[in-house]
Amino acid sequence: MMNELPIHYAELESIYSQTIDCGVRSLAITACSSGEGTTTLACALAKRSQAGGRKTLLVDMNFCHPSIGPELGLNPCSWNNLDNLLEDQISMVSNEDDGAAYLPKPLSALGVLPAPSTPTGNLLLREKEYLARCMEAWLLEYEVVIVDTSPLNAINRHNLPAERICSQCEGTVLTVLAGVTRQAQLQSAMERLKGHGIELSGCVFNDRYSPTLAEELLRETYRLQRWFPSLMSWLRGKIRQSALLNLST
Repeated sequence: MMNELPIHYAELESIYSQTIDCGVRSLAITACSSGEGTTTLACALAKRSQAGGRKTLLVDMNFCHPSIGPELGLNPCSWNNLDNLLEDQISMVSNEDDGAAYLPKPLSALGVLPAPSTPTGNLLLREKEYLARCMEAWLLEYEVVIVDTSPLNAINRHNLPAERICSQCEGTVLTVLAGVTRQAQLQSAMERLKGHGIELSGCVFNDRYSPTLAEELLRETYRLQRWFPSLMSWLRGKIRQSALLNLST
């Protein structure tokens, strides 16, 4: 299961205020590779948008590894006639338990379009004009559309290239897993976006695996252990006891 990001977090509010709250109606959340946090961010932004009174649609276009449907307990749909936005394909999800009591009362539940049951059968989605018609239809019904895409560097017959999805959205946010994503992967992803004339609305660094300051300092003490064993042992004890140094970033 994915880690849920509370919608009242300041970091999320910063992303929201610079995209959706600035008038971006269609937003693609993408990444260089799998596991960088796109689904977590897309779900949190969609819930924040809906809690703010905007009628919001969350779409899972990561066909190879769909996560939104399984996480929310929704079954895959057929994705027939998407450009006509058949209402029976849209699942409605409430976010009453997200600690958003201080936010304006939602106008309606969050609309969710899980990944299709037969991704390889949706060849029409690979046509730029059809994807554009789908987005246009969704925006006629919803104020905000947030799309969770497949990774930019993923080359798989099931996947709809992420850059094609991003090109049909008004904004694109790239997530990067700090300490894991390599420079070459990031460069490749940026080249794909640039090739479609896409300018990023922002880049989010996921520090899930980043060490705390205390862990970094502890590592450094062992480098000096051979010269100052007593001092380093004492220092490690102080570092471990420090609440400030052990705060997660």
